[in-house]
Amino acid sequence: MPGSLFSAKLYKTEQLSANTLQLSFELVQDEGASFNFIAGQFVQLQFEMDGKLHKRSYSIANAPEDYKATGLLQVALSLVSGGVASGLFQKAPAGTELSISGPFGALTLPDTFPGQLLLVGTGTGIAPYRSMIPQLKTLSDKGTAITVVKGFRYREESIYSEDFAQLPNLKYRTCLSRESTVNTANHEYTGHVQDQFDALNLNPENDVVYLCGNPGMIDDCVTLLRDRGLSPRQIKREKYVYSGH
Repeated sequence: MPGSLFSAKLYKTEQLSANTLQLSFELVQDEGASFNFIAGQFVQLQFEMDGKLHKRSYSIANAPEDYKATGLLQVALSLVSGGVASGLFQKAPAGTELSISGPFGALTLPDTFPGQLLLVGTGTGIAPYRSMIPQLKTLSDKGTAITVVKGFRYREESIYSEDFAQLPNLKYRTCLSRESTVNTANHEYTGHVQDQFDALNLNPENDVVYLCGNPGMIDDCVTLLRDRGLSPRQIKREKYVYSGH
């Protein structure tokens, strides 16, 4: 049932990069509601601190198949200095209880694409694409050309590269906006994700672009893509609105 509220326990916290945590949760389910999601969707974490209820939305980072196999729901959290959620989960021990509602969102994949599929994400905006990996493999096997464009400030902030590496036919580009040098052999590029559009030979008739992450990035990308002739139906997006994490 979309939007249902579940009790959850923190199972494990992992440091993915210099500024990113991966949180794994066990959901408590009863006969009245079971948690099921589609790759690309997100959940909302709800927790109390100092008598106040806080809500934070995060994309689900693992595939539905992985969730069914392990019983663990994963999300990626960007650490923000002074952030309420950041402060909590940097210290929270396993077993910490909270509530999770969802799933929400429509940043999901159809079974086929008429042209190239471009997945663009900044920071933890990469997480929903990791959830899609089994579907991406199926699409790739069917002949869909897929490119993932990841954006970070520094190399040490990059996440999930090894997960996408398991797809041999998938192309990827990592854009580093504040590094003075890049390693092209590792598919690194200077600048921002939107700087890559010229090199990707986008076809405004058939290609589809997914955008997830910083709202400013998404707005810039939408403008550039529409200038290139892509229609609104060819641009799918999920914005991370800053809430003082």
